[in-house]
Amino acid sequence: MFKKIAKTLFVTAALTSLATGALAKDWIEKVEVKRDGIDVIPVEVSASSYNYTKIKSKSHRFLLRLYGKATSGERIVAMKVGSFKNVLYFEGDGSLWSKSFQNRDVGSGSKRTVSISYKPTIPLKKIRWQGWDPVQACSLNLDKKIKSGMKKSVALGKTWTVSAKAYFELDAVAARKNKAKNNKWSLKNTTHQRDGYGYNVTVKCLPAS
Repeated sequence: MFKKIAKTLFVTAALTSLATGALAKDWIEKVEVKRDGIDVIPVEVSASSYNYTKIKSKSHRFLLRLYGKATSGERIVAMKVGSFKNVLYFEGDGSLWSKSFQNRDVGSGSKRTVSISYKPTIPLKKIRWQGWDPVQACSLNLDKKIKSGMKKSVALGKTWTVSAKAYFELDAVAARKNKAKNNKWSLKNTTHQRDGYGYNVTVKCLPAS
C-alpha cells in the first residue's frame, strides 16, 4: 500500500511539474531580432597578388530592431543581444560581443511589448558569421571568376561586391506582472525565449595592392 501511495504521489508531482513547465513556456508570445533600415556601408576586404588576406574594416555599425512580446499576464523584464549561438541573459559570454537591456531600457517591467532600435558599432573580430565570413565570400567569388575563364591576376586586380551574413541572437526574459512591477524577478521566477537572424552585410573585395 505504501509503495502504491508513494508511486501515486510521484506521478502527481511529475504531472504538476510538467504543467508548470508548459505554462512557463507560454509566458513569451514572440521574440524577434532583425535589421532596422538600409545598411549601405560595405565591409572592405584586402587582397594580395595571390589571394584575399584579411578584413580591412575594423568595425561596422549594425542597424538592429529588437522585439519581445509577453503574454497578457506577464511583462518583458530584460533582453540580451549577442553575435553568437545560445545567447542567454543570465549567463556570461566571455570575450564574445553582447549587450544587455533591463530596468528603464525595457520599461522597468511595465511593458508587455518591448521594441528597441539599437545601432551598435561592433569590432568585426567579435562578429560571428553565418555560412562564410567576408574574406571567404571574396575568395568564393574569386574561384567563380577563375572557373569562368578569367585570369587570377585580372580578377584580383578588380573591385568586386559580394555579401556575407553576420549572425545575431536575441534572448528575451519575461516575469509575472507582480514580480516585474516590484523588480523581484530572477532566474528562478522567469522564463526566456530566443531568436536568431542572419544580417546581410555588403562586402567590397578590394583590388590587390
